[in-house]
Amino acid sequence: MTIAITTSLRENDDLLKRSRIIGEKLSLPVIKRQKQSVTKLLKGREGLLLVYDNKLCLVNQDGSELVFHPDTAMLRIKSPHDALIDLLGKEPLQILDSTMGLASDSIVMAYAGHAVTAVESQPIIHFIVSEGLQHYQSDSEVLNKAMRSIHTVCAENLAYLKTLPDNSFDVIYCDPMFSERIAESKNLDGLRQYANDTVFSEDFLREAKRVARKKIIIKAHFRDKVFENFGFKQFVRPNQKFHYGVIEL
Repeated sequence: MTIAITTSLRENDDLLKRSRIIGEKLSLPVIKRQKQSVTKLLKGREGLLLVYDNKLCLVNQDGSELVFHPDTAMLRIKSPHDALIDLLGKEPLQILDSTMGLASDSIVMAYAGHAVTAVESQPIIHFIVSEGLQHYQSDSEVLNKAMRSIHTVCAENLAYLKTLPDNSFDVIYCDPMFSERIAESKNLDGLRQYANDTVFSEDFLREAKRVARKKIIIKAHFRDKVFENFGFKQFVRPNQKFHYGVIEL
């Protein structure tokens, strides 16, 4: 994957310094902007990570963009009921979100008072989202605190599960159909080419049962055989394409 890092058009020493630090972390080349267009700098590259004063923006060859924003989580938080939060209950839990993506589920769970660790396999997504969680300023201090509380890990989720001791978390959460929602959602265009197709497997379930103390929760298309094949109790959500499934331990 050929991605380079550069600054916004307002290039300055601080932005260049930050770009170089990011380049070292991600092992990606840094190029000076020098007022060149994004189109020109994208030639021969799959993507361009633009460094601004207050955000990071990944521009892809097809023109789609990936920028962290907790808009989906904010909408869910404002709703009087959230299906995932209802399944978790009111007791504060230690939760492993094994499919972080843009961290909407992680934010919603953290806002509800749970301690969340989120795993993402793609380094570029992990970095952009982790930076957003730590630095994005919303109008709600409670939301800001929830985002800052999320611990992120850059790793393949099954490999990470195998490193954990028995009974490390109360709940393991998995959204293996995230790539399908990316394909359907205009808002997620920027994620499409980086999406990791997480296949739910016997290996994953075995490790999840070892690591989780209380339950395993999965999110999948309502017709998906994953509920039946792996023994999840399916919770029907009327007029919703995606349902949750739970295995109680």
